[in-house]
Amino acid sequence: MRYLERAFILVAAAGLVSLPAASEEFHLKDGTKLVGTIVAYEKDSFRVETSFGIAIIYKDRIVRIVFPESAAKEAAEKSSGPAAKEGEAAKPAVARREAPPAPPPAPPLEEIVETVTGTRYVNETYRFQMFKPPTWRSYPQLVRPQSALVAALGTPDENTLMLIGRETYGGDLNAYARLGENSLRRLYENYSAQGERRTSVAGLLAVEREFTGMAEGRYWTGLALYFARGRDYYTILGLTAAGETTNFQQALLRKVVDTLAFTE
Repeated sequence: MRYLERAFILVAAAGLVSLPAASEEFHLKDGTKLVGTIVAYEKDSFRVETSFGIAIIYKDRIVRIVFPESAAKEAAEKSSGPAAKEGEAAKPAVARREAPPAPPPAPPLEEIVETVTGTRYVNETYRFQMFKPPTWRSYPQLVRPQSALVAALGTPDENTLMLIGRETYGGDLNAYARLGENSLRRLYENYSAQGERRTSVAGLLAVEREFTGMAEGRYWTGLALYFARGRDYYTILGLTAAGETTNFQQALLRKVVDTLAFTE
């Protein structure tokens, strides 16, 4: 269970779900933005608390950091409008129509509802279903509201695992996949990328990556898939511990992925 709890962090590839306005904004060289609060400084990195946990951001990947007071100042300057330049006539004021009040935020999610019937897994909350191998079980104790992890399945001995994560992200799919790989590199010793290809999941364009690495004293073969459905970005992480059935379990993971479908 310890490894499963650590592995679940990987599904939060970007950690870009909403945080309070007082958080810092980290603008990275790949065009993405990470939102969080600095909790420690290292020689070449920042340790940042995000909604999914602690993230490490290396300084050489940062273009700029917007602190809460800077963001507030920029917003105030924009709302007051730019000062008239010398030699230019001031533009006449234009009457503004007040925007309607924003709708109230949706109530927080209390639980994620999922059902398992024979070889069929259904996630009622996020409206998707897939084949569940007869020997697999779900791990509902790891699926918590307001976290990135929305589904966790695998064998009872945890030698084969499938984790599904969902989060909101403002960048493109390639950038999201790069952030996911950075998370994998941090968790696995001797991480080795085994290949990348474009594929599809539930009829949607996806980036697929294979990898190997050591964690918790065991050698793992992994399959990571990243895809987007509107502004919702998904990560599917399939993991198999080294053993005589590794190839079979990897083929089984792919079969499960191929059956994933959204119900609306």
